[in-house]
Amino acid sequence: MAETKKIKPNLITFDVYSALVDYSLGLKDIFSECSGLSSEESIDLVRQWRLKQLQVLQISNSLNQKRMPFIKCTENSLDFICKVNDIKINENQKKHLIQAWDNLPLWPEAEEVITALIKKNYKIAVLSNGDHEMLQNLCNSYNFTFNHILSTDVNGYYKPHHSVYKLPENVLGIKSNNVLHVAGSEVDVIGCVSYGMPCYWSNRNDDILVYQNLSPMYTFKNLKGLVKILK
Repeated sequence: MAETKKIKPNLITFDVYSALVDYSLGLKDIFSECSGLSSEESIDLVRQWRLKQLQVLQISNSLNQKRMPFIKCTENSLDFICKVNDIKINENQKKHLIQAWDNLPLWPEAEEVITALIKKNYKIAVLSNGDHEMLQNLCNSYNFTFNHILSTDVNGYYKPHHSVYKLPENVLGIKSNNVLHVAGSEVDVIGCVSYGMPCYWSNRNDDILVYQNLSPMYTFKNLKGLVKILK
């Protein structure tokens, strides 16, 4: 077995809603509470909500107009899911569900891994579709501190648009070849690799890339592999 190549990037960026947090765990109970549905039913609907949210983000990109705020995309997709599934929630419940995105739990290994990176003096950042305020609220809830928050509300497009992956250079002056991006989804991997940025894929679901020629530099089941590939 070939030895894993180790690297020492100037910056490590993390996708948030796939690589860093478990959105379904964080939303299922509150969805159940607001909708009156069972926890099992709520998990399925939360996943539908997330899929519709991602579709709305891509529509925002395709229209080539002003970026629709992430919080608005999240609200619109929730309205859609409730309508097609005949779920009745009031305005306060909807507000409660949207606000839950500000307090999503980390994946089980995330805090230990990121703390280890900080102890090695790595600079870390989030590189996310989320609005800056939402990301700031989320990051404030953790026991460690990101050096930077890079949000797509700066560049005006969502992943996998290449302008997202240019944010470290445009905002921080760090060129893409000196960044390692930690992706949690196929779309993020494709955007990152096609732009030319080194990519680590936390592939929890054993997904397969549609574009096999855009494989990431590293693929592991979760975030634990980061400690193996960093010097």
